[in-house]
Amino acid sequence: MWRSTSKNYCPASWMLAAGVALTLVLMLSGSGQALAYETYSAGCNDCHGTFQSGTSPKGTIFPSNNKHTMHRSSSYMATACNLCHVSSGYTPVYMASSAGTANNPGIGCLGCHGENYGAAIGYKGAGMRKHHAAHNVTECAGCHTDDPLPLPEGIAPRYYGTADTHADDACNSAPNYKENWSVGDTEGQDNDGDDFYDQADPDCHAAGPGDLNCDGVVDFGDINPFVQALSDPGGYEAAYPGCNIRHGDCNGDGFVDFDDINAFVALLSGL
Repeated sequence: MWRSTSKNYCPASWMLAAGVALTLVLMLSGSGQALAYETYSAGCNDCHGTFQSGTSPKGTIFPSNNKHTMHRSSSYMATACNLCHVSSGYTPVYMASSAGTANNPGIGCLGCHGENYGAAIGYKGAGMRKHHAAHNVTECAGCHTDDPLPLPEGIAPRYYGTADTHADDACNSAPNYKENWSVGDTEGQDNDGDDFYDQADPDCHAAGPGDLNCDGVVDFGDINPFVQALSDPGGYEAAYPGCNIRHGDCNGDGFVDFDDINAFVALLSGL
């Protein structure tokens, strides 16, 4: 084995440095990506107000003048504490981790403010970041370069419709509006980041995969937009605003590409 003859050779220090480097690699690979805003109070509050506030700087008014009450009270969202908080305490609120419950994993704010990808992709707020980018909030873009295509508006985030919260219905349908409990409005979330909300989003009325013109059916009228989605994604989004390009993911692998052609043809054929 080669060994340095330098008097400064210090295997213990070298091993410590290597161990630290390896630990950092494992931490980063295990978490997928570090979050620019690891906790709500690390920057989200600058635009959306503190959790004890009665009005968001964006203008949203919360029941009982308290955002936390809106989330927690049985009269409103009735969200279980452990969906948002870690088991060791109530602060800080982490964006992507929490204690979780028997019904739900501990994925913090992303449980309601991130799509329900799960599996290998993980619970990532791709639609939330796309929405922010559309409003010139781009701090996250530099690191999150591998975001999947946002799922359509009607795909519920992980915590929706479970026993741990009243939050439900990603399309925020009347008369219950079970995605919104703020005062004086009925606007829920823009889950897919296309700036079309709730029932105004064609995704809430579309047939799903293969429906590239968002008219509610999969037919020959979807052929040209499907081809455009494959060849010119930007042109497709400009031509069909509010119609999620993810409808072109006909084989369900998370991408819109040539691998979807056979599955699209099968949908057209009614197979």
